[in-house]
Parts: sequence; C-alpha cells; structure tokens
Amino acid sequence: MIDPGTQENGEDYLAYNRRRWGSDGWTHSLRAKGRKVGAPFADWKIWPNTLRAHQLLRFAPAPARPQLKKAMFEAIYENGENVSDPEVVCRLAAENGVDVEGFRRVLDTPAAQQDVRRACAQASQRGVRGVPYFVVSGREDARPVGFSGAVDAPQLVEIFGEVL
Repeated sequence: MIDPGTQENGEDYLAYNRRRWGSDGWTHSLRAKGRKVGAPFADWKIWPNTLRAHQLLRFAPAPARPQLKKAMFEAIYENGENVSDPEVVCRLAAENGVDVEGFRRVLDTPAAQQDVRRACAQASQRGVRGVPYFVVSGREDARPVGFSGAVDAPQLVEIFGEVL
C-alpha cells in the first residue's frame, strides 16, 4: 500500500502532502519525468488509501493485473479519481474484465483486508519502503540491489553495473 496511514476514503492531495511533508514539492521532479513519457500526473486530486485497489489486484486473475494497474494509475493521476471508493474500484474491475460480482462479495471482508496487510508486512520485512520497488540481481558474487521510485537512466545503468 502507498501509505496504510491514509484515511480510509482517501485524502485531498494537497492537504495530505502538506500534512505529511509540508508541501507537494517532492512531486515536481516526478511530474517532470512523467511528462517526458506521457504520464504528466495531470489531474492528481486525491491521495488514495489503496487497500481496496490492492484487494482488487489480489482478486483479479494474473493476466488482468497489468492492465488493471495501468487503469488504476490513469484513474488516480490523470483522471482525478479516488480508488479508495469501492464504486471506482468495481468500475475499474468491470472495465478490465474482472468478475465484479465475485469481487464485490470479497471486497472489504476481514479476510481480503488481512490478505493485503499480510502481503504488505512481508514486503516491509524484505526492505520494501516505497512504490514502485525493484530488486535487481545478477552475478553470484554480487548482492541484489533494491531501489524505490522513479529512477533516471544513468542511475539504472549504475545499479545494473553493480550486479551484472
């Protein structure tokens, strides 16, 4: 989850950033990088609680997950939608070929919520501290390198150079 401490129904984007970091200044370089690849974060209005989005990803069949992730990112960052809202995640499920009625039956059940929280706890134990998070491994004599966030090409070359 992006931040398990986010209010259940999400929070106003700017209010969240001010509360957590004092401003949204940290997003300026993210937005600049995004513009270069067609993801300008043009209508990011809500800082969502992603518990429901993660429930959907865990429920969805594996082949549907890549497109679902893309749809969620577009909904949050480009369309100003709130994936904390159960109706939004159900609509995204339907639009991406997921059994919506089946998903509605498990959405927000204690078991589905615990499944997501358990997966997040396991990731945290492995050192994951942000999203996206990548682990690169290669040579047997090199330890895997983990990193989080949007990374420039020169940084990627350096990381891959360490392990390959």
